[in-house]
Amino acid sequence: MKMCEGCHFYNNCPSKAELIQDMMFNGEKFGYLSFVSLSHHNENVLIEQKDFYTGWLTRLKDIIISILRDSNEFKSNHSPVYTSGKYIFGNSQAFKHITKLVEKIRNSTSTVLITGETGTGKSMLAKYIHENSTVRTGPLVEINCASIPESLFESELFGYESGAFTNARKSGKKGYFELADNGTLFLDEIAELPIHLQSKLLKVLQDGIIQRVGGTNVKKVNARIIAATNQPLHEKNFRPDLFYRLNVIPITIPPLRERLIDLPLFVEEMIENLKNRSGKYVISCTNQFMDILSTYHWPGNLRELENVIEYSMNFETENYLSEESLPPYLLANSNVTQNAIKNVELVGVEREIISQKLNLYGNNYNGKQLVAKDLGISIRTLYRKLEKLQIQF
Repeated sequence: MKMCEGCHFYNNCPSKAELIQDMMFNGEKFGYLSFVSLSHHNENVLIEQKDFYTGWLTRLKDIIISILRDSNEFKSNHSPVYTSGKYIFGNSQAFKHITKLVEKIRNSTSTVLITGETGTGKSMLAKYIHENSTVRTGPLVEINCASIPESLFESELFGYESGAFTNARKSGKKGYFELADNGTLFLDEIAELPIHLQSKLLKVLQDGIIQRVGGTNVKKVNARIIAATNQPLHEKNFRPDLFYRLNVIPITIPPLRERLIDLPLFVEEMIENLKNRSGKYVISCTNQFMDILSTYHWPGNLRELENVIEYSMNFETENYLSEESLPPYLLANSNVTQNAIKNVELVGVEREIISQKLNLYGNNYNGKQLVAKDLGISIRTLYRKLEKLQIQF
């Protein structure tokens, strides 16, 4: 790996196995935690107790992130991956419309509701909107409404005072609204917001005032709200008045299968961004590789595409991604698609031949007998084909 360059163990690494936990916050990676075994004995221990050590790493990661978040120590020297215009916007008509829409709301702090299927890039669009808004110098705080236990949701969203509940910190804790003050609060998976909190969120959106759990004082906050969902809110247990408050500026991201014209652009961008992670120098991809990607329906959208590109980069032995490096399920889908195309072509050829024979011998019963004889089939088989191919008889 790139991080190994310069290590005096580079050509004789003593590590036998490793468990890694990425340190992520607001979509950015700030480092990682790992358990490394340097002996075969500990390798067996690490593998046999993988779940235990992974859970331990996860808990340690959450503690570190919580401490750094509260002390406002999160800093990064680079922009988050895929916030460039090339990743979010392409040449499709739908995304040209979104580009113009984002441009029009540059000076606005109105609430935005982003809808779209899983993996279409809703969080990346939220970051792009933030970075091109009047509050871009403020923080961008992201909260996934589906990942926080309901019992902790209120304290995470609004914060809490000292002694608010058992194990509460003596100094209290800021909530996401306070952390996003003079910036943007991105509420991802908003459809999962508990019903009893929806009224409280509505009040904050209306008044801009929060109150910590266990507290008596109120505080004015000025956070621009961007929400996102992959489910229609009217089909969920969601308050209509909150929906209208969130849906001030609606933006719908189309699925990848509806903008395949942008596929080459996304692939090139992902290859460039994944070079360090894969440790491979890949220039581009072959035409056959791109053709197979173009025949797939992409239920996982950009997230699935990124996984496919990373998979291929790990298994590719040349400087251009080829079809041999694709995941097996994509190759199987390609074979099915090609067979389907061949079947359609055969049906078209068969229809054309029978139609020509009918024009030659006539469309009456005697003519059909001659057609059947010429084709080497029975008259009953010919009638079945006429019905199947929807040829007038």
